[in-house]
Amino acid sequence: MKKFFKTTMAVMIGLSLTFTACKKDEGKTDGGNNNGTPTVTVPQSQKATVIYFGGTWCPPCGAYGKPAKEQIKAQTGSKSVIISCQVGNDPMANADAQALSALFNPSGVPAMYLGGADDVINAMIGGSSNTGAQAVATVGTIAAKTAKSNIVLSVKEEDGLQVCTIDGKFFADLTGEYYAAGYLLEDKLNHAQSSDNSIEKNIHYNVLRAKYGDDVKGELIKANPKKDETFNKKMAFFIPTTSVKANCAIAVVIWKKQTDGKWTLSNSSYIQIK
Repeated sequence: MKKFFKTTMAVMIGLSLTFTACKKDEGKTDGGNNNGTPTVTVPQSQKATVIYFGGTWCPPCGAYGKPAKEQIKAQTGSKSVIISCQVGNDPMANADAQALSALFNPSGVPAMYLGGADDVINAMIGGSSNTGAQAVATVGTIAAKTAKSNIVLSVKEEDGLQVCTIDGKFFADLTGEYYAAGYLLEDKLNHAQSSDNSIEKNIHYNVLRAKYGDDVKGELIKANPKKDETFNKKMAFFIPTTSVKANCAIAVVIWKKQTDGKWTLSNSSYIQIK
């Protein structure tokens, strides 16, 4: 498999598990992005953000990576938010998936990064028959942590755009910069997957179709937030005519840029478009 993607920055990565792997061969805002008053109660609950990289051309992705995503989705439910980035010579690949891949710079695919609560990101590179169970256990560990921030989403259609309202809150005095990133995802995409060992053969879920804004890590919300500080933001997404609206969703991730310049994950949320 061909090599691709050079790193663009350092990412805070922790637990690394080496398995069989293939070698790597929009919207608008309505103004201010912080200090708004949330219109809903924001609970202090933690989700695990799961960012996956794979390709239909990669046999281990079909044998281990895609089934692991399926297992996470079925067994962890609302405890996790999955963003699936198809890369390389894949019909679902796009520039935004490439940008996330460049951020993490995995040595091969399948690759999965799981994080939350401002802690070190867990990296799982490659796959084995235990990949799904290990990922589910990691999601459980992350979801049990004390949330430093959280967000609640709502979405409605305005002038042909899907406008996502983000109400957020910080639960402690924190250091570093916090960014909000929005991603348009699509389910039920039908593309042949090499060595597919999942239950739904060749059907792909949570596939990244587009990001919000100019940067894949989003826009700055707040630097060094204080306990109980809130924020409100809107993101608008256009659903292409090639996509099925009923199969689309929006995921919003709160990224943290630490004082040493490294990036990690704080929290995330997900909402289906109706």
